[in-house]
Amino acid sequence: MKLVDYFRFCIRGIVQRKTRSYLTIIGIVIGIMAIVGLISIGVGMQVYMDEQIGKMGVNKIIIMPMPPGGGFGPAAASTYFTDRDAKAVEKVRGVDANCYMVYRTSIITYKDIDATAPIVGMVPSIAEDAYFDVQGYELESGRDLEDKDTHKITIGYWIVHKTFKVGDSYKEVKIGDKIEIKDQGFKVIGIMEEIGNRDDDMTIAMSLDDAEDLFGVSGEYDFFFVKVKEGADPEDVAERIRDRLEKLRGEEDFTVMTAAQLSETVGGILSAVSAVLIGIGAISLLVGGVGIMNTMYTSVLERTREIGIYKALGAENNTILTLFLVESGLIGVLGGLIGIVLGFGMALVVEMIGREMGVGLLHAWIAWELALFALLFSFSIGVLAGFLPARSAAKMNPVDALRHE
Repeated sequence: MKLVDYFRFCIRGIVQRKTRSYLTIIGIVIGIMAIVGLISIGVGMQVYMDEQIGKMGVNKIIIMPMPPGGGFGPAAASTYFTDRDAKAVEKVRGVDANCYMVYRTSIITYKDIDATAPIVGMVPSIAEDAYFDVQGYELESGRDLEDKDTHKITIGYWIVHKTFKVGDSYKEVKIGDKIEIKDQGFKVIGIMEEIGNRDDDMTIAMSLDDAEDLFGVSGEYDFFFVKVKEGADPEDVAERIRDRLEKLRGEEDFTVMTAAQLSETVGGILSAVSAVLIGIGAISLLVGGVGIMNTMYTSVLERTREIGIYKALGAENNTILTLFLVESGLIGVLGGLIGIVLGFGMALVVEMIGREMGVGLLHAWIAWELALFALLFSFSIGVLAGFLPARSAAKMNPVDALRHE
C-alpha cells in the first residue's frame, strides 16, 4: 500500500465515526493542554527566578536573622541584627561592602487614600552597588536617593499606577508628590521601572536615618546584603561570615546564602512544584489514551468485514497493523496540535492574570522544544493506545472476518 492509501483509510475511519473520534481527540486535547500549560508555567517560573537571581551576580551574599530552613523574609525572623553584627561582617576577609537594612510594612496615604506597602531603609551610597542592582531596580524617572536626603523616597511602579484607587480608576503618583507614612510626609524623588513582582514594585526606599526615626528603632537590622571583593570566593566568604556571626551571637540564629545557594534552594522548590503539575497533566493524558484504545477497539469491531476484504485481496498482517496504528497515531497528533495551541494560550492567560495581580513569578515559557515534545508525546500515546486493537485486527482470520455481520 502507498502512504496516501494509509492516510485515506485512516481519515475515512475518523470521519465515519466522527462523534466518537472527536470525543477521543478532545480527551487528548485536554491532556496535552494540561501538560503544555503546566510545563510552560513551571519552567517559566524557573527561568524567571534564574534571571532574577542572576541579576544578583555571583559576588552577592544575603544574610537574614533566622535559623537555616526557618523561612524567608523579615516576618520569619524573631530577632534582628545589631550594629555589632554589621561591623563584624564588614571586617570579614573578602567583604567589600555590607548594606544593612531596616525592612518594615506600614500604612501609606496619598490624597486621603490608604494602602499598605513595604518600607526599606538603607544607606543609599552603600545600597547602590550592594542592593539596588541585586533587586533589578532601575529608575523610570526622577533620581536616586543620596545620603544627605531626608524625608525623600523612591517608589515602585505598582505604587505609582495601581495602588491608590478611586472608583474604577487609580490616582497616579508623580515626582514631587508627597506620600504620608505614619503621619510623616515624604517627597517622591524617584520612580522605579516595573520589575513584574508586586512585592518589589510596591517597595518604598528611604534613607536609614529616616526609617529608624519612622519606626522608632536604632541599630536593629532585618537584612544584610553583602558585596564580595573581586577575586574572592563567595562560598568561602559566606562560610567566614557564618563562623564570625555564630561566635558573636552565640548560636546560628541566622541564614547566610550566596546567589548560587539561593538559586539551588529556589530551583529545588520550583522543580517539585513543576513535577506535581506535570503529574496532574499526565493523569489527564492517560485518560485520553484510554479513550483512544476504546475508540480503536470499537473501530476494529465495526470494520471486521472490511478487514476481511483487505485480507482476501492479499493484505498482510503488518499492513493491517500499520493501518490501525497510523489511525490511532493520527488521532494523537490532531489532539496534540490543538492541545499545544490551547496549552500555550492557557499559560499566557495565567501570566497575564499574574501580571495584573502583581505576581511576577508566573511566567509562560513558549518554546518550540516544548511544542515538539508535546507533539511526539501525543503521537506516542496514540500509537501505544492503538497497538493492542491494531494487533487484534491484524490477527483476524479472513474467512471469519468476511462472515461477520
